[in-house]
Amino acid sequence: MPAESKHESGDRWLIEELCRGSSIAFQQLVDRFGGRLRAFASRQLAGSGLDPDDAVQETFLSLVRNVHKLPEVRSLQGYLFTILRCRVADLARSRGPTAGALSLDAANAATGYEPPGPGASPSTYARRDEAVEARATVLADVLDDLLTGLKEQRRFRDVKILELLFSVGVNSKDAARLADTSEPTVSRTRTALLEELQRAVSRHPKADALADLPAGDDVSSLVRTIWTDALFSCIKRSTLGSYALGVLDDEWRDYVRFHLEVAGCEICQAHLEDLEKDGQGISVATRERIVASSVGFLKR
Repeated sequence: MPAESKHESGDRWLIEELCRGSSIAFQQLVDRFGGRLRAFASRQLAGSGLDPDDAVQETFLSLVRNVHKLPEVRSLQGYLFTILRCRVADLARSRGPTAGALSLDAANAATGYEPPGPGASPSTYARRDEAVEARATVLADVLDDLLTGLKEQRRFRDVKILELLFSVGVNSKDAARLADTSEPTVSRTRTALLEELQRAVSRHPKADALADLPAGDDVSSLVRTIWTDALFSCIKRSTLGSYALGVLDDEWRDYVRFHLEVAGCEICQAHLEDLEKDGQGISVATRERIVASSVGFLKR
């Protein structure tokens, strides 16, 4: 089984066509991602009385309203799920003043964002945003290459440890237990990752963006945020399909099972659920409503 690629097949074509205003591409986008998005929204909103179709519709509407941003998107699926998480939070928040409330301070701390001081000029905001974006881009590049290399080398124990630390967010003791290894091994793996990140950053064409890369817990928090937003741990659809059919080799099957059941990735669980429904996760009526409400925002 080859290592996971950065994009699902056809995503780049969809992005290009959407930026040209293609309604056909948008309908294909809904067909490709609608089922898995709805499965995820259904899980998140279970028991709330809220309609997951509303969250999915708002997700696609938000995407076409910001279609100009798509050329810079690393992962189309990651971008869609990022929007969906926000829409789910919005729906939960609408149930009451505290329901689903998000902490701005916590969100800022996780991304390395620091609000400008009083009296900051518009250019201060622009420089800050550009710096945060550049830092995230460089770290995402090196993380992507590192994880791809680990999977190509079938170093799944290391991938499991890193996923537990930086995606799930458990401590070293729990990571050792869940990955069936020792705490010293977890510590060495984490240290090796951070050292490799520093070396990879120094070789990156835009290394200057991370000239002030923090150390220790600060960089770990930044890595975790970027890892989660880019869905670096998520499994490609074809690999999940092979897993569902029972045709993966032992090493890959063990890792996918770990990712689904131990790490508990709700996005890939939703993706697998959609696969088992043969991609029929949204109704015809919902699909038509999504297309009707969103397609008018594409460029003509």
